[in-house]
Formats: sequence, structure tokens, C-alpha cells
Amino acid sequence: MASYLVGSIPTSAIIAKLKGKIDLTKEGSGNLGATNVSRVIGKKFGFITLVIDAAKGFIPVFLAIKLFPVPVIFLPLLPLIIIAPVVGHCYSIFIKFKGGKGVATALGVFLAVSPKAVLMAFLIFIIILFFTRYVSLSSMVSAFFMPFLIFYTIKNIYLFDASAFIAILIIYKHSPNIKRLLNGTEHRIKR
Repeated sequence: MASYLVGSIPTSAIIAKLKGKIDLTKEGSGNLGATNVSRVIGKKFGFITLVIDAAKGFIPVFLAIKLFPVPVIFLPLLPLIIIAPVVGHCYSIFIKFKGGKGVATALGVFLAVSPKAVLMAFLIFIIILFFTRYVSLSSMVSAFFMPFLIFYTIKNIYLFDASAFIAILIIYKHSPNIKRLLNGTEHRIKR
């Protein structure tokens, strides 16, 4: 429950309000995430949003791993602790169960679980972004590969299942982006 509440903190909505933007869902892509904050408010605030959203995922998972006296491989609650902040970010109790797409919060979660898997996923992200200039496509492809990278680095089926759930959620939350990719209207980053 605590990791869900931490994940539910609406970073982008708070930053938008502090910068005088009333409703971030009505500007840019309409998403409550770091990429839209970058577009609407500025790259500096997008980066701040990214770091805070990643911390929302990293902190509860890191603390769970460090505070429980058993190895990660035997911790039966860890998959729930891994999933909860991402679900909280996507469906925040503080903003009527709206939220972002979960990418940055998942990044934090996976940094706590397996930095090696994150490094490999980041390389995938960079390669896809370089060739396509689509942040959304890069995020979805990286999310798709993450469960396999987690299993490759940790060899734990429970963590594979948890990361697969997160990957499916991230791809589902990108449904509007998928439609825009298919009809050629998705936003690209500039070179």
C-alpha cells in the first residue's frame, strides 16, 4: 500500500501547477509524464519530473530489498512492491485515478531490482530513438524487452512475472501513441 501511495504522487501535475499551468492533460500530448512536461513547460522541468518519478519507483523497492532480512529471490511480497508504484503512477488516487504511462517510475523500480537490465534496456531505448526519433516507440520496445532482461540478469520467475505485468501496463497506457504511430501523427523529437 505504501509503495502505491508513493507512486501515486502526481509529480507532473504538481510541477505544472507550480509553473502556472492549470491542467497538463489539456496541453501537449495530454499525458501526465516527463515527456509532456518537457514539451509544455520546458526540458529542465521534464528532467526534474523524470528524476522524481523514477525515485517514486526506486525508493520503495530499494528499501524493501535492503530492509527485509531474506534474499530477494525468496521475498514473496517483492513482486507486489515492484508493481505498486507503477500502478500508482498510472492510476493515482490523488488525481481521480489518472496518471502517466509509468515509464519513469518503472525505470526507478528496475534500477533497484537490476541495474544491468536497465543498462541493456537503455541501450535498446537509445537505438530505437536514434533511428525513429519516437520516444513512445522507444519506451514501448524497451518495456517489452525488460521482463526478459530481468530474467536474464536475476533468474527469478516471480520478478519476471512482475516486470511482464509492468511491461503490459506501459504498452497499454501507450494505446493513444500506438494509434498516432499507425496514422503518422505521433510526435517526434527533433534532431
